[in-house]
Amino acid sequence: MTEQQSPPEQMATGEGAGERGGNYKITIYELENFQGKKCELTEELPNITEKELEKVGSIQVESGPWLGFERQAFAGEQFVLEKGDYPRWDSWSNSHNSDSLMSIRPLQIDSPDHKIHLFENAGYTGRKMEIVDDDVPSLWAHGFQDRVASVRALNGTQRTTQLIMASEHQMPASKQQQASSKIAIFEQENFQGRCHELSGACPNLKEAGVDKVGSILVHSGPWVGYEQASCKGEQFVFEKGEYPRWDSWTNSRRSDSITSLRPIKVVRAPRQPLPTRQTKDSQEHKIVLYENPSFTGKKIEIIDDDVPSFHAHGYQEKVSSVRVQSGTWVGYQYPGYRGYQYLFEKGDYKDSSDFGAQHPQIQSVRRIRDMQWHQRGAYHPTN
Repeated sequence: MTEQQSPPEQMATGEGAGERGGNYKITIYELENFQGKKCELTEELPNITEKELEKVGSIQVESGPWLGFERQAFAGEQFVLEKGDYPRWDSWSNSHNSDSLMSIRPLQIDSPDHKIHLFENAGYTGRKMEIVDDDVPSLWAHGFQDRVASVRALNGTQRTTQLIMASEHQMPASKQQQASSKIAIFEQENFQGRCHELSGACPNLKEAGVDKVGSILVHSGPWVGYEQASCKGEQFVFEKGEYPRWDSWTNSRRSDSITSLRPIKVVRAPRQPLPTRQTKDSQEHKIVLYENPSFTGKKIEIIDDDVPSFHAHGYQEKVSSVRVQSGTWVGYQYPGYRGYQYLFEKGDYKDSSDFGAQHPQIQSVRRIRDMQWHQRGAYHPTN
């Protein structure tokens, strides 16, 4: 549930908000950074060349969400576009396989509730995982390490691109036995080459004998990696799962370097009965983001929820300071949890430089949780 408060304050709480039943509007530009020829859409477009556009360089979603496709007639790789600004192609693509977006349509939100089944085999067979009313950043954290060959969405619109594991193959049993620590670092891609195991912070991987990080296997987490030594530079959040090459852990694609690592401390809340629709969660996670430094200007307050688009909650300002009152969070430069990542642990961040941002831009944020103690939603891996 989202509650709009009188300016300068907004609040996002509970289950989050969709725009079910609302109007759809999107502006696509031919050049990056919202330049060049533009076209406003309120309905599906099977071929952007129909609007005399040669390509899509940037996008502004005024109301949505929308679904873009790599090829004409809604075919090829898919890109979910939630309310917000996308200044260049790598702000809406996670795979970075293609910079092409040739067709686009509104993404219908048919229900405020969400329930989805993911199956190991085709035809809805094999092991399955049921997810109810929540986001799951790591299926591995819930014991589901199988491939996902078929999916049944029982209600709601699920972003399956965010649910599927980092890679489509299951790791060989021999490799599972080989890496027994909390995190294993391989010097080559696809878990090849020398393997280094860590169970605590490492401020300089090179001094520890790691020449290069080619792939990562997280057995228990979460962890945060840094581009530079002494936990500085660009940040990369790792949750339980496998990361076969560098572009599986970074959205910015600015650097393929990891030089230091440390575990992220996640405070466990006491075990409580699962909340019902008539009872509210205890406030395990609370964050307030401010427009200006030193906690001034407009602000958005988020309690016990993940927010894939600040614009959808009416907050379109920059983020220059942050106050984390409880929980651990990760903020993202773009909507849909894309772009540069910024880790927020409990405490005050008076200026964007305090959380490692060169520019005060954050458009989405989500919680980092200890999944073994997580109280919301329901996860049922079954045979």
